[in-house]
Amino acid sequence: MPSRFFTASLALLTAVSMALCAPAGDTVFKAMQDEMDRSMDRLVIEDMQPPYFMSYTVQDNDMVALKARYGALVATDRINNRYLSIEMRVGEPSLDNSNYIGSWRDLSNMRKDLVEEDDYNSLRHQLWLYTDKAYKRAAENLARKTAYLQTHPSMAEVPDFADAESFEYLEEPIDLKVDLGSWEAGVVNAAKVLDAFTALEDWRVEYQAYGVNRRYLNSEGGRHLVGTRFHLLEISATAQAEDGQRLISFLSYVSRGDQNPLLDDDLDDDIRRMAGDLEAVAGAEALDEYAGPVLFTDFASAQLISQLFVNQLAFERKMITVDEWMARFLPVGKLVNRINRRVFPDFISITDEPGRKSLHGRMLAGYRIVDDEGVKCRDITLVKDGRLVDLPLGRRPTKKLRGSNGHAKRLRNQWTVPMITNLFVKPDKPLSNRKLIGRLRKLSRDFGNEYGLLVRQLEDPGISRDYMWREPDLNEVPILTPPMIMYKVYEEDGRIEPVRGMQFDEVTIRCLRDIVCTGREEQVYNITQTTPFQGFSYPAVIVTPALLVEEMELKPALTREPLPLSQNPMFVK
Repeated sequence: MPSRFFTASLALLTAVSMALCAPAGDTVFKAMQDEMDRSMDRLVIEDMQPPYFMSYTVQDNDMVALKARYGALVATDRINNRYLSIEMRVGEPSLDNSNYIGSWRDLSNMRKDLVEEDDYNSLRHQLWLYTDKAYKRAAENLARKTAYLQTHPSMAEVPDFADAESFEYLEEPIDLKVDLGSWEAGVVNAAKVLDAFTALEDWRVEYQAYGVNRRYLNSEGGRHLVGTRFHLLEISATAQAEDGQRLISFLSYVSRGDQNPLLDDDLDDDIRRMAGDLEAVAGAEALDEYAGPVLFTDFASAQLISQLFVNQLAFERKMITVDEWMARFLPVGKLVNRINRRVFPDFISITDEPGRKSLHGRMLAGYRIVDDEGVKCRDITLVKDGRLVDLPLGRRPTKKLRGSNGHAKRLRNQWTVPMITNLFVKPDKPLSNRKLIGRLRKLSRDFGNEYGLLVRQLEDPGISRDYMWREPDLNEVPILTPPMIMYKVYEEDGRIEPVRGMQFDEVTIRCLRDIVCTGREEQVYNITQTTPFQGFSYPAVIVTPALLVEEMELKPALTREPLPLSQNPMFVK
């Protein structure tokens, strides 16, 4: 079965190189265009409205997936497939079949398998069949939505679809450059590095390489063909403290083009550092409570922005749901109604720059020319001097923002959500590392604390789930996940000690306004950004310095697991 890492990454899409035109005689595009023309001209049910807009997305995936545990290769897979997504709109832009959830199938309408051969007749047949079903479903949903609104009138009349300029962008299709022997050796070598750490209970290395070609066509004349290569490497390990607390740490690399993380000269050192930090924290003191300043550094700073800011921009408009239980699958972000209000301190601005291709010699995972609705991507300022001034938007209008800025992402269940691409946190008057630690110590002193906390990594539930004994309670997912790699910084002399056993208490988005200063060094984190749909994520970049929050409260992390009854046989002498 595919791993969580594989399923969460299968929708990876972006542009990688410019080309003037698609290959001559592209059979797939011809089948898409011919069936779309016929559907827009003839597709209609008596006494029902015809479609006013539709689009096809055909995605070809070529993937290699490798997995190693305990220094041995345990899985090698080569997967090729082709998928179809259809957007079908019936009615008119002011009111159509979208933004309405009448049943579970509206949430789980997965994209369809297509024949992998470029055979015109086979493609036309499947396009015809799936288009016919999509139209009937859309017409049915429009009738149900209209009937529902007659008894539940909307408080604010917002159109369902926004105009957008037609855009054409065509590249040559790409191939995945496979070096299977080298990749297998790299994965095994990465796993063997962890053999030296006797406190670890379990560890794994997962690697995927993707070659993706995406063809998009809509009834307004927009079309694009984009191709990309991605490499994803995830190295994780777990250990237990003496009281049974399970601790998990990880390294996650997302790279594009030919920048393969398995070939990074610093990879072995990164793995040793990760494992050493995990062992140190597992053997550290467990705290009971804490209130005071918290400094987020390294990957934790990107996780803070991802969870408290980016996640709270999702679903910028509330869906119409027939049953109340459906609404919990479509949570409206806590920030989306705060346009023109302060959400950060006034010395922080944030931009999203899809057109930025590289930074400090690294290709950026979020680089895009066109989004998944065929709209040209635009650079946007999300936060200016602490105030939220814009949102990443597709063609679904909101109460205050009506036009797309080219930030739509199409998920595997054919839902479209707003996405970030390359997110830059830009502070005014940042501090050096020495002064940042000094500020943490001063705040600790002002609070009357003996120490402040420095957090380098938060839990990733998708990774932790593979190691935990108990299934997580999806009804109690925290807005900010618990710290995993954490240290005391003593206010008296600045010495640092690992510490564990705590989770954040009563965190809200107000925490972002409590950032009092930032570091000077911007760090580039290529990540897989989560979405409201569990297991669905996409490649993005967060560029951020360290962030110091003036006051946070932490409480004990109560979950404990039984310790192993005997020693790991790998380390028995």
